[in-house]
Amino acid sequence: MNRELPVIRACYGLTLDLSRRVDKFPRHQRASLGGELTDRCRGVLARLIEAKYAAPEGKAHFLAEANVQLELLRFGLRLACDLKSLPVAGHGHVLGLAQDVGAQIGGWLKAVRQQAPAP
Repeated sequence: MNRELPVIRACYGLTLDLSRRVDKFPRHQRASLGGELTDRCRGVLARLIEAKYAAPEGKAHFLAEANVQLELLRFGLRLACDLKSLPVAGHGHVLGLAQDVGAQIGGWLKAVRQQAPAP
């Protein structure tokens, strides 16, 4: 895994950290909100892996989808914090990991768009 793209490694770390935190959610929110958060996080990871293997002209599509999923994840994390399922300190930590992933996605997306031939 050390040879993986840094953004994929960071997103995997986010997914792992979030999954462990969701295990500590109250039972009534673990399956619903917690499941949605972990599914969304795995979705971001999946879009990044798809972008890695996509043809150059298709990478931007997967990266844009990953960005949208990441933004939805941020709102879900905020909801989990407001509902007291995720402690404020945990929210800050996971949000920092998500911010790092988002910055890397943005950089990759910018590079892909600059390499794309002009129409």
